[in-house]
Amino acid sequence: MPNPTRPCKVLIAGGGIAGLALAVMLEKHGVEYTLLEAYPEIVAPAGAGICMLPHGLRILDQLGCYEALLDKVQDVMEIMTYRDQKGEELVTLDGYTVKNVERHGYSTLWIGRRELLQVMYDCINDKSKLLTNKRVETVRQLDNGIKVTTADGSICHGDILIGTDGVHSQVRKEMVRHAAEQGLAQDYDEEHKIPTKYECLFGASTAVPGIPRGYLAFGVNEGFSNVIGTGPENRVYWFVTRKMDRTYFGSEVPKFTKEDEERFVREHWDDQITADVRFSDLYKARKQDVIQTPIREFVYRKWHLGRIIVLGDASHKMTPVLGQGGNQALETVAALTNSLIAALKRPNSNRLTVSEIDRIFAEVQELRAPRASTMMKESHQRQCMDGLETPELKEVMLHQFPQMAAEIVPAFWDATITPAVSIKTLPVPKRGRTVPFEDEIRAKL
Repeated sequence: MPNPTRPCKVLIAGGGIAGLALAVMLEKHGVEYTLLEAYPEIVAPAGAGICMLPHGLRILDQLGCYEALLDKVQDVMEIMTYRDQKGEELVTLDGYTVKNVERHGYSTLWIGRRELLQVMYDCINDKSKLLTNKRVETVRQLDNGIKVTTADGSICHGDILIGTDGVHSQVRKEMVRHAAEQGLAQDYDEEHKIPTKYECLFGASTAVPGIPRGYLAFGVNEGFSNVIGTGPENRVYWFVTRKMDRTYFGSEVPKFTKEDEERFVREHWDDQITADVRFSDLYKARKQDVIQTPIREFVYRKWHLGRIIVLGDASHKMTPVLGQGGNQALETVAALTNSLIAALKRPNSNRLTVSEIDRIFAEVQELRAPRASTMMKESHQRQCMDGLETPELKEVMLHQFPQMAAEIVPAFWDATITPAVSIKTLPVPKRGRTVPFEDEIRAKL
């Protein structure tokens, strides 16, 4: 694969899943970059679990990360089950991973965020491009580039800045500030419009008797739901998501304290995870501090301005019930890579102009925003269903869904997986599948 012919220096703010994946992509294409991570370590010692789905795994496979990830996981998902308020099975789909591999070429698996970051970190050859303790503070757009100043006084220059710095993105804040200075505040200042209806408590526990290996379970209950998944070393990852007392917006969104967390735990102490396992069993076996967080749901109307774009959780966020967050972030940075590399391969020795950058960024948003919006809405609807939020949804989930699950569950996941983006300029390792991805079909036409 020939390297791009045009010069370009990319600054990446944030070394999470989206940021590290983008770093691997740029290195594989010979694009100069520097990654600025706010914290002292790229691979932090703690972190929640993440469910990796076939469309995200396909991208990791293109990056050379998939096999290493499988080695760490050991147990891919074999059992998907739905349970009612008493922890009793509503429906169980056994051998689910075998069917997923047959249909899409990839399994579904649970992995710790730390392990996933480690795998991607190990795929980067030149670690000197990854700078820690570099929290972005201010951003200045220049005529011929962009200037980033970090909290320690360091200054970095580049052609473009890509903010992969999460839901509270400083890059996003700087972009909004720039928009206000240009009289565009109404197009970019959306924080006060973002609804926060749910809160989530999540953690990881050591092996819990009664929770099998290779397991994914959705627990339904009135006003809340839980998701349980097992990963490496029979670790159990868990999420409890519930409605808050009302929907909050902007600065109203609560900041939770240790007392709030303790109250949450007490209120769910006796929840039945299975007929024999309670939430208290998970909590007593926790490996580290649990985290309580409000769940913001959004796809921003504007992702970019000038030489700045935000991606991943900085541009779209959804409830965790469908496990789409990390997988959607991988798709978005893959889309950015596709558009950027296409522009850099044009026969031209000049650096990208602002108008070219705007076209690249607009192409990414036009491609990804509709799919991210669909996933956000699907995740919201699924949370409403698992939380039995209306009498009609309660009837559907407890009585109708079990009769239809064997047919509708595979069809639902096919619809979320097959439209996914991959990296156009990197080969997809040959893995047989009966349900092709849509971009594979288009490539053959």
